[in-house]
Amino acid sequence: MPKPSIESLRLLALSGLLALPFSAVRPLAAQNTGGATNSAGPAASATGAKGELIADEGYVTPPEAITRLVTTPRDRNVSFTNPSPGARQYFMRPLSDGLPQLKYVGKAHHNLGGFQVDHLANRERALTMRSSVGFEVTEWSTGRKVTVNAPAGARVAAPTWSPDGKEIAFFALYDDATQLWVADAATGKARAASPRTVLATAVTAPEWTADGQSLITVLVPDGRGPEPKEPVLASGPMVRVNEGAKLKTRTYADLVMTPYEKELLAYHMNGQLAVLNTKTRAVRKIGAPGYIRGIDASPDAQYFKVTYVEKPFSYVLQVNEFGTRDVVLDATGAVVREVAKRAMRTGEEPGDAATRGRTAVDTSKRDLKWHPNAPGLLYLQVAPVAARRNGAAGNAPAGAPAARGDSAATGRRNDRLMHWKAPFDSTSAAVLYETANRITATRFNDAGTILFVTEQGTGGTFEQAVFLTENNTKYTVVTPRRGADTTQVRGGFGGRNADGLVTRPGRKGAPVVVVSTDGKFVFRIGSAADSATVQNTWVEKIEIKTGSIARLYESEASLVETISAPLDDDFSKAVIQRESASMVPQSYVLTLASKDAKPLTSNVDLMPELSAAVKKTVIARRADGFQFNVKVTLPAGYKEGTRLPAMFWFYPYEYENQAGYDRAASQNAARERRFPTYGPRSLAFLVTQGYAVVEPDAPIFASEGQLPNDNYVVDLRNNLSAIIDALDTLAIIDRHRLGLGGHSYGAFSTVNAMVHTPFFKAGIAGDGAYNRTLTPNGFQSERRDLWQGRQTYLEMSPFLYADQLNGALLMYHSTEDQNVGTDPINSVRMYHALMGLGKTTSLYMYPYEDHGPIARETVLDQWARWVAWLDKYVKNANQPKAPKAM
Repeated sequence: MPKPSIESLRLLALSGLLALPFSAVRPLAAQNTGGATNSAGPAASATGAKGELIADEGYVTPPEAITRLVTTPRDRNVSFTNPSPGARQYFMRPLSDGLPQLKYVGKAHHNLGGFQVDHLANRERALTMRSSVGFEVTEWSTGRKVTVNAPAGARVAAPTWSPDGKEIAFFALYDDATQLWVADAATGKARAASPRTVLATAVTAPEWTADGQSLITVLVPDGRGPEPKEPVLASGPMVRVNEGAKLKTRTYADLVMTPYEKELLAYHMNGQLAVLNTKTRAVRKIGAPGYIRGIDASPDAQYFKVTYVEKPFSYVLQVNEFGTRDVVLDATGAVVREVAKRAMRTGEEPGDAATRGRTAVDTSKRDLKWHPNAPGLLYLQVAPVAARRNGAAGNAPAGAPAARGDSAATGRRNDRLMHWKAPFDSTSAAVLYETANRITATRFNDAGTILFVTEQGTGGTFEQAVFLTENNTKYTVVTPRRGADTTQVRGGFGGRNADGLVTRPGRKGAPVVVVSTDGKFVFRIGSAADSATVQNTWVEKIEIKTGSIARLYESEASLVETISAPLDDDFSKAVIQRESASMVPQSYVLTLASKDAKPLTSNVDLMPELSAAVKKTVIARRADGFQFNVKVTLPAGYKEGTRLPAMFWFYPYEYENQAGYDRAASQNAARERRFPTYGPRSLAFLVTQGYAVVEPDAPIFASEGQLPNDNYVVDLRNNLSAIIDALDTLAIIDRHRLGLGGHSYGAFSTVNAMVHTPFFKAGIAGDGAYNRTLTPNGFQSERRDLWQGRQTYLEMSPFLYADQLNGALLMYHSTEDQNVGTDPINSVRMYHALMGLGKTTSLYMYPYEDHGPIARETVLDQWARWVAWLDKYVKNANQPKAPKAM
């Protein structure tokens, strides 16, 4: 069955079921672009002009003040956090030309079960939509900047440093092809690595070999024919059959629908693994083409772990749930060994889940990856069950010794790190390390002489250092933190271990633990517990063999400081970022011993009108004793006691109790110490139009013996009532001129609030779900299905209470919304119902967009509609209106 076409959506618009912006961009009339309004004065334009804009079928633009905030070039402000590998000499950033243009977002593409393809250019659609115009490379020691321009006629994406940090590989994105290019970091000069066309539909970034001479990627196969054509006449009905299998799935937005789409999927997934020499441009093909989903080459590019998608393809699951097979290929492309096989999920019988879990623990190879310093693979695996002590056979191979630490009483078995060498058979794996604890991560130092193992035991998480060249002598580097010590620890720029040991990219590409040049010390970065007032950041040096700790650096608490990465292995210099609620984030090179900081950036306040806005945090208290925070943003120059029309924007979350909410709120409070940033769709922009913007927490609490959703409607009503009372008491809002909105689950909650409360004159609901019978197997945090929680599903479906809608509801929905559970049919049917009930409503369906629009034209159009809707139904709520249908 074909998916809805743009033409079918046009017909739907003409039938009166939705408003659909397809025409050229049309700005508001001159009198409607005047920017901020006086909070007590009239709207920026006549009501009639607003009404015309609401029904305009072309793309429109909002008032000047909001247009400027939406289109502000946010990439002007730079954050340097990840230095180049090797000598750590450079920083790189993409050069943006602003929000993606509709011509890129709307470029022809296929949606195939969550596998989105720009089929003309043989790449993932996201690469096309989010591409850049080039890259900028900064040498931090001199401040010298070099620009890597996109090749003529192309855009760029997927920049990848070479292991030595001297070159950058990237995809050159032409309208009809994707190619692999390489740029010199010192000069910015770029060259094509090969004239061959890359297939970047599943493998969306190149991979360097450890010597930096070659790139591994997937190419369009030789002799590939034209794309399959859809049959003019269907060959039969759509067929789905289920004979007793129990297969619960979420409500997927997009699935492969027909035999033709299966052909299309195979065509765009079938690629040729290849190694491209960046100097000679020679191409070495590895094996035959296949449905390649992922690649991972050994450092010397003599072996390749490849993930293939397996047939059969499914009509009821998305592509990422299809069966896969992981194999190791040698340099000739011959299959050396199958290392993993995951069947497509076809059903679940009682007991199957538990059985699968036991099988995985007993037999699976975990964290399979190439050894960075020796030939072969590494993997984690629980030791096999030993023979029973009474002589009965266990499930260990014949002759296998009992695992050390095995306990007949508890059934506990050791965990192992295995080194698996070619030919990767059952006899070529050796135990590299074994412990009675659970291994959660492994890393080496860059020389490969020390193995660092993160373990979880009964006492917590800790780090071991195993000296491989000293007869595997083991030292405990970090022990678990206990009690009142709430220090946060985190890893460095090359990766993260649970204990926070700093890592960096190694000389062969894989992350390695940073070890001092004398081989004695490792490092960790941390900060005090998240707090609204204090957040000291520090660097510690830990002696590996003794565990002794020395603090190298501690920041001042007045600023929020992030230490991103060391610039040498002795951590004498580091790249950091500093900011505060009123200070724009800036990057520096910090000398730890002297605390001297050399600025790397000169960022500016891009939105001074929002920085000047008045910000408050208000506590809302419910009658049942629960309380929560409400963030309020008011126009610059706001005078206390001035009641403003207000727009609420929210997204409820579930909590077990007040303490659970308080923990989450504490983390949010710590973020308030940072300089505020605003995305293109931030509701804070409405302060320029004279509104109070209210962004409340909206906790849904579980009561004794119930789940949180069983209280959803009551808690929603109580929350909103408490918020309005609190803000009304402070004389901040005009409680008779209130709007409410949200996106996704916030949209769902918005419509629920409008059918269950009388508080709001208007609502804005985007990409939401309004009928929970359309998500029968669960939604959001709800794990009961419709038949287990029937009453909850029905009570939480605002569609079933559409006749009770209070206020004017604006809905918007992306026609290609890929989010589970928010199929656009929700909005179409809700509009249909509200129209039949005589309610005031509108629906804007945005072509090409996913769950959360990104195109410049779309975002500006949304703002124009929102402002017009709110000005008409909230700001000027008391003005009489004549009935009108469209």
